[in-house]
Amino acid sequence: MKVAVVGGGKIGEAVAQSLALSEDVSNVFVTRRTARSGPSTLKKLQFSTDNLRAASEADVIIIAVKAGDAKHVLGEISAASSGKIVISLMAAISIKRIQESLPKAKVVRSMPNIAATIGEAITAYSLGNGLDEKDAKRVRFVLGCFGDSIEVPESLMNAVTALSGSGPAYIAVLIEAMVSAGLKVGIPRDVSFKLVTKTLTGTADLLSKKGMHPAELRDLVTTPAGTTIAGIYELEKGSLRTIMMNAVEAATQAAEKVAKKFEDETPR
Repeated sequence: MKVAVVGGGKIGEAVAQSLALSEDVSNVFVTRRTARSGPSTLKKLQFSTDNLRAASEADVIIIAVKAGDAKHVLGEISAASSGKIVISLMAAISIKRIQESLPKAKVVRSMPNIAATIGEAITAYSLGNGLDEKDAKRVRFVLGCFGDSIEVPESLMNAVTALSGSGPAYIAVLIEAMVSAGLKVGIPRDVSFKLVTKTLTGTADLLSKKGMHPAELRDLVTTPAGTTIAGIYELEKGSLRTIMMNAVEAATQAAEKVAKKFEDETPR
């Protein structure tokens, strides 16, 4: 399989690097606005500034540009997209709008997150019209090269963008706050950072592997008049849940505004 990644930014290049490690991918064509300096360490990776040529040579096209560049890029690759699977990583751009620019393509809308840079992304995706089970299997393979994936209705994609696409930033803020909390009670910064990050990843893995509800885990470590309930009391007093829900809701609304702007600017 040959794959083109149109848009070699942080996410795009991370996706390309992961794809190049697969034995089932023979070539990965990555496009950037400016030429990449120096050769790649992976022979399968080929960098250029020519979107149309990259799309023409590929079996699957991944679009990893910002929403603001969507119209220009889609116009460039339209002639080379006929009959091909086109996987969009662009936030807020609907399948319908992409399909209008690429009428003969098999369009998939997806949203990974920054963890794709270490092959640990969670990517939600929605299939457009015209994809059969063989196509869907190929989509899952491609997305699986840089993490896990889950199919969702397209109506949820803006919310997914707000929750898991933006999620690493929320988690980073939480980690930063917990590290500062460690400093406040006398734990050195490097020790605090390691304790917090390992606690976070360990907790997430435990919930995932055991299939536990977060409340079940919370109850396991919360004892009467203990240290944990004292901390939880302060978190609840500070309305942590409400703040997080408001943050995701605000981000969802922002994604919807971007989508509306693109739709309003797209000629009928």
